[in-house]
Amino acid sequence: MVKIITGLFFLNTLFQSNMEFCKILFRTEGVENAYPHLSIDSKRILYQSNATGKWQLLIFDLNTNSHIEVTKDKFNNNFADWSADNEWISFVSDRDGNEEVYIMRTNGKDLKRITNDKGSDIHPHFSPDGKQLLFSSTRGNGTLDIYKYIIKTGALERITYTKEDELFARYSPDMKKIVYSKMGEKTDDVFVLNVTTHQSENLTNTPDIQDGWPMYNKTGDWIYYSTAKNGSRCIFKMKQDGSDVTQITFPTEEKEEHARVYVSQDEKTLIFNKKTGKTISIWTANLNPS
Repeated sequence: MVKIITGLFFLNTLFQSNMEFCKILFRTEGVENAYPHLSIDSKRILYQSNATGKWQLLIFDLNTNSHIEVTKDKFNNNFADWSADNEWISFVSDRDGNEEVYIMRTNGKDLKRITNDKGSDIHPHFSPDGKQLLFSSTRGNGTLDIYKYIIKTGALERITYTKEDELFARYSPDMKKIVYSKMGEKTDDVFVLNVTTHQSENLTNTPDIQDGWPMYNKTGDWIYYSTAKNGSRCIFKMKQDGSDVTQITFPTEEKEEHARVYVSQDEKTLIFNKKTGKTISIWTANLNPS
């Protein structure tokens, strides 16, 4: 059942600092509101929250300042993604005793289980045409590899074969490349894989620095991601070949983390998580400040 909670946790206050172009949307002390995804019209945010003790999916309406409960049950439902038309949601749930990928309509109807394996299946993302899902799974060799699922036929294809964890995989707008994070023993980097040749390239290649949560902008010219350095994490962007690296947000507190960035279709707005202590809040940033 979809339920609307009006006005919950909305703050709408400006943050005066070197992040003065940023605005907090909502925050609750001790609660993690994570993985925000903007709708195509930038009027709603799909996210996950552990406010009830279990991960649940909600949609925040930016016009009414209300939170819509998409799931409300005894299971963990997380790592959600919207289809390009915002009609469907892909997500991970443990409702069948293991982390599996599901899809359902935005209103919570037509639930369908996509994966069925004893391994862990996480971080599903829709392809731009809505016909495929990319997700990561431990089913191959115990570490996370990237898989492709064809929604219409149920066909499954393994994309990567390594000993490292590869996750947060997303297609480029033309679906010719896949950007993702590879987690090594000492460093995490942003990689891009050519769908035709299956050749991959390390775009960040920064020793002892953690780079993650990458996504393309609408045109595929830029990749937005998060970088951790000196105990803090901030949002960056770079050209699709790894050049022109630009820092977008800046920490204002010790060990402050900005992560899980999502950029709007018109590339005027981005949303991201800010973590301080045990609290994760959702923020928005104006990429064209006056």
